[in-house]
Amino acid sequence: MKSLPIAAIQISPNRQRRVFELKELGELAESLKKNGLFHPIVLRVGADTPEEGCSYILVSGERRLRAISDIHALGESFTHDGEIVPIGEIPYVSLGELDELAREEAELDENLRRTDLSWQERAGATARLSALREKQSLAGGSRLPSTADIALEVRGSSEGIHQETTRREIIVAQHMDDPEVKAAKSVDDAFKILRRKEDTQKRVQLAAEIGRTYSAKTAHEVRHEDSLAWMGQADAEQFDVILTDPPYGIDADQFGDSGGHAAGAHFYEDSYENWKNLITALAREGFRLSKPQAHAYCFCDITRFEELKQVFSAAGWQPFRTPIIWHKPNGSRTPWPEHGPQRRHELILYAMKGKKPVTRIYSDLVTYAADENLGHNAQKPVALYVDLLRRSVNPGDRVLDPFAGSGPIFPAANGLKLRAIGIEQDAAAYALCLNRLNALDKEPELEGL
Repeated sequence: MKSLPIAAIQISPNRQRRVFELKELGELAESLKKNGLFHPIVLRVGADTPEEGCSYILVSGERRLRAISDIHALGESFTHDGEIVPIGEIPYVSLGELDELAREEAELDENLRRTDLSWQERAGATARLSALREKQSLAGGSRLPSTADIALEVRGSSEGIHQETTRREIIVAQHMDDPEVKAAKSVDDAFKILRRKEDTQKRVQLAAEIGRTYSAKTAHEVRHEDSLAWMGQADAEQFDVILTDPPYGIDADQFGDSGGHAAGAHFYEDSYENWKNLITALAREGFRLSKPQAHAYCFCDITRFEELKQVFSAAGWQPFRTPIIWHKPNGSRTPWPEHGPQRRHELILYAMKGKKPVTRIYSDLVTYAADENLGHNAQKPVALYVDLLRRSVNPGDRVLDPFAGSGPIFPAANGLKLRAIGIEQDAAAYALCLNRLNALDKEPELEGL
């Protein structure tokens, strides 16, 4: 057994001072007195500063050092390798005596406890520790460590931000050869830079690939059938975005004030009961048809927004708390023709499946004037559909509109190089969708609106 006086050991001043709970140190001391010391502390011989001269520097085992100091302070003893350790001394091994993996572990333990680490150095140390634990697991035939395991070891907690920060350090450490990443102010900033670059590269690659094969004639599909029946039998997890404008459930088929159109101009039954049936199926089947990471945008009346949120939430979506509001400056509906005011806004529910990020942060207030009406009373502007889609898509993504109406989904998707499927039950509205599709190859792209 090799031992030396505890007083001869130095703890480097830049070693991170963790909080040592007195209860835990007491429990460790009792275990040492009862069972003995199994693993000596690790020291290196050297000097942190030239004037200090030769000394023994602690590399790993500070908790053991503190617990043993407490034992000796009480005049008690413990054993190591069957021998009683003299009071005031502590067993040790030097760094050079350890095998490769044990030496790497001890060096990492020392570096991870330093207070003067830059975020770049800390990220590198965390990544090396993760790699070390994987090597040790493979050598011992045990399960590979998770990010939560590494976070618990490095930060003392695997919860929330601790695990996420550890995950980001491990990822970012692999990209320190990128000058922009390395020059970031923090690991979070570096992670954002890295994700932005990866997303940009992915979009460029997708755009190049889609640009070679994309054709409006083959990219989109419109179906003349009942959307609920179609969704019920369609394959799961195939769409990146669902964008749709279902009936509002406000008896709009009875209105006589919608821009001067006659009552009954709507193509569909707009009762509350029909709306509830449609949106319940839309939320449930839409969730099934969407990829694990997806977004949904659903138009609704202000009186139905909270209920629509509840229906989508019950189906598994995570709805945004407040709506996206579409301001239509040329809106003409006047529910009280002789008393006002005019209604110049509509609401849009935004919901998320999984943790799909947006392409960038956009406003929740959008302003688009109505397009020239093609003959559908609830027609939405193509530019509005472009605005909503570009928040969530990359070229080549698949989008679904199960209540396609006049078909604004098709020119919007075409301009963004997406692949769209629209479902429309009404024959007249279906004809409008066909006209949209037939005109696409003759129209300029809408990207950038």
